Parts: sequence; C-alpha cells; structure tokens
Amino acid sequence: MPQDTPAPSTADHLPQRRDGGTLVPTGATTAAVIAAATIAALLFAAAFYPGWLSFDSSYQWWQARSGEISNINGIGIVLLWQATRWFHDGPQPLLLLQLALFWSGVALLALDAPATQRARLALPLLLALAPASWLLAQIWSDVALLALLVFAVAAIRRHRRSGSRAWFAAALAALALGLAQRHNALFAVLPLLGWLCGVERRDARWRRLGATVALTAALLLVVQTTTATLTRQWFPVLPSLTLWDLSGMSVHKQRVLLPDYAITPQSTVEDLASAYVTWSNTPLFASPRAGVRYPFQPWPEADQQRLRRDWLTTIAQHPRAYLAHRSELLGDLFGTRASELPFELTYVPGPVQYRDNPTLAVPEGALRRTALAAFERLRATIAFAAWPYLLIGIVAAFSVLRRRDTRRAPVLWPIASAWAYALPYAVLAPAAEFRYLLWSCIASLIAAWFAFATRGDDAITDTRD
Repeated sequence: MPQDTPAPSTADHLPQRRDGGTLVPTGATTAAVIAAATIAALLFAAAFYPGWLSFDSSYQWWQARSGEISNINGIGIVLLWQATRWFHDGPQPLLLLQLALFWSGVALLALDAPATQRARLALPLLLALAPASWLLAQIWSDVALLALLVFAVAAIRRHRRSGSRAWFAAALAALALGLAQRHNALFAVLPLLGWLCGVERRDARWRRLGATVALTAALLLVVQTTTATLTRQWFPVLPSLTLWDLSGMSVHKQRVLLPDYAITPQSTVEDLASAYVTWSNTPLFASPRAGVRYPFQPWPEADQQRLRRDWLTTIAQHPRAYLAHRSELLGDLFGTRASELPFELTYVPGPVQYRDNPTLAVPEGALRRTALAAFERLRATIAFAAWPYLLIGIVAAFSVLRRRDTRRAPVLWPIASAWAYALPYAVLAPAAEFRYLLWSCIASLIAAWFAFATRGDDAITDTRD
C-alpha cells in the first residue's frame, strides 16, 4: 500500500459474525445483486441503443475522429471516444462503457455495504427507477463523469475497507478520468480524493491532507499536460458566460450594459431582449439581431481581460439585476422545467448529424419508444428536478452527523462531492440543463441508501444474509 494511503481502520470494516449470523453477503445474495445490476444494464442498453447523441456529443465524436480537438469540452470525453473507436466507430462502445462502469459500481457498493439481502437489492432497483439515471442514454461528458464517479465511490469504499492497493489504483484512475471530463469536475473529484486518503480520520490528519493535495496537484498536472498536448483549437470559454450575464443584466436594467467591443453599435436593448432567454445562453449568440460578439472564436487576450473586468464591474454596479438574471436560471436548473421549455434541457434522443460523422441507424423498438414516452411525460415534473434529489441527500447527511459508525463516511463524502459540484453552477451555469446536476442527484441517492438502508453497528447481524 502506498505510504500516503491510509491503512484501513476498524470503523471501515464490515460487520463481523455474531451468533452465527453475518451481514457479509452469501453466494446467493452476491448472484442476485450481480444479476439485478446486469439486467438493468442490459435493459438500458436495449432501450438507449446506439446511444443518444446531441450536438455536443456529435461534435466530440467528430473531434475524436478528426483529431481536431478543441478546448470547449474537457479532454476526457474525447479520449474515451478515441479509445472506444478501436472496437467500433460509433457511440455504441461508449454507451456500453458508461453502463458497465455505472452498474458495476452500483453492484460493488451493494455487495460491500453492511446490509441485508433486501437492502442490497434495493440499491440497483432504486437507481434503475430513478429518472436521473435514465440519462445514461446520453453520450455526454456529464454522463461519463457520473459513471466514473460511481465506480470511484465503490472502489474507494473497497480500498478503505481492505487497504487493497488494487482498489486504490482503480479509484485513482477513475477519479483521474473523471477530472478530465469537464472543466469544473475538480469540484466533484476533490472531496472524493479526500475520502480516498482518509482525511476524516484523526490519526496523521496533516499527512492525509498533504497526500490529498499532492494527488490533486498530480492529477491536475496530468490532465493539463494531456490537454495542452492534444488540443489543436483553442477558444476562450468564459466569454460565453460573461456576455450572456451582461445581456441579462441589460434586459433587466433596460439599457445596454455590454462594452462596445462586445456588441454591434446599432444594437439596442430591444434587440437584446428579442434573443435573450432566461434558460440558456445559446439563443443569444444564434441571433444576428442581438449583435452580440460570438464567443467561440479567437479573441485577443486584451479583450478577454477587459471583458472579465467589465463583467465584474457591472455586477458590482448592478447586483440586483445580476441576481435577478441568475435566479431565473437557477429556478429552472434546480427546479421543475415548464413544459413549454425545450425538451433539450433534459434529454436529446438524436442522433444529431455533424459534418462527416457516419450516419447512425437507430432501431425503433418498443423499449426505445417506451423510454422516449417516459422522458417526455416526466420532463416537466419533479422527476427531472434536482431539488428533491438534493433534499434527500441533505436529510441523509443530517441523519449521520452525530454517528461514528460505518455509514458516516459513505454518506458525508458523496454529499460533500455532490454539493461542491452543484453550488458553483449558481455562478457558472450557462443553461438550465438537468445534466449539469446529474452527478449531484445520483450521489445524493447513493448517500441516502447508505444512510437509511445499511447497518452501522458492527454488532448488528441478520441471518437472511
């Protein structure tokens, strides 16, 4: 075991035998859990085949095929596309990889926790029925991040229980790939690295904190180096957010607040209002009438610096307009989206064609029709609102705060990751797309299962397992 890796503690171990009973799964329980996870994965694969592709997905596929990699998305999703192309030049292998990572992680968690047979089987059933999990249909960096982090949580749990170097390496590899999926993935990954290194333990805490910092720096260096080596097209990412914020504040103040280098001279606040919507920045940049400078093109560094300064200055001068603009977005991001909003904020069955990507044949089977109908029926309900999932996670966290048993870490660390990832979207979100909070929603459900369906007292046994 690496020197910076914490040795397993008594609190990390599963309950031991007592009076002939045990919470360690029997062979029959193991087979049942694996069968449940496998059936769920196969049903998802059949319903979502060959993988649902939005414009972003197709663009990332094209980058993997052409080698013209840009910095708009994280490098990780393109690397996964390139790796799976060894098997087939299409989304099918990536869909299967996402499903394999997610459902194997779920099975590992169910088998590793101190729980009864029924509780173990409840986890794959819970996640199969949770609408948030249905977004495993999509080939998105958000979904790849979800699958990798679910597997990482399972591997961390196994390592913390056994001290296994193999599970430490598996967790670290999954977290590294997760870090590469999205520019903001660090918020989700950092708490899980802290859990991997055992910083909640009181012995040698500073050494564990140091190991967490060192691992974080090393992973960031690897991701940044890989990105710099492989990227061929560089575009400024921040202007798409700052220009939209400035436009939103302009609409609320009823006067143009964008600097002259970012908008055509003849544009008026009415022109901005004709293209501005509260739920996405995309329509603003697609409208010739608005006249806002297109963000995804080369910008002089001086203009980028000026735009950042002007953005912060305008927020400081008009805080109410900024808060009104962002709160409208957050209402749709965390809450229930109205039925009149585009379904693309929740799901995109596609496939969307991009340049010379191969044309995909999509079978119109009964499972696909059922899945599409379910998405459409539920997209404007709380089933695809983030707040119920996050609220469940908060309740789970409060339920274990005063405990010192085996449930505490598997609840609090995923919840810390969920909220560390969700909260920055209050400032950074460019649209009210449910996928942005996908990891936070699923992490909350997993934490709740640990809090309410597993046993925390090492003395508790159950003869059914």
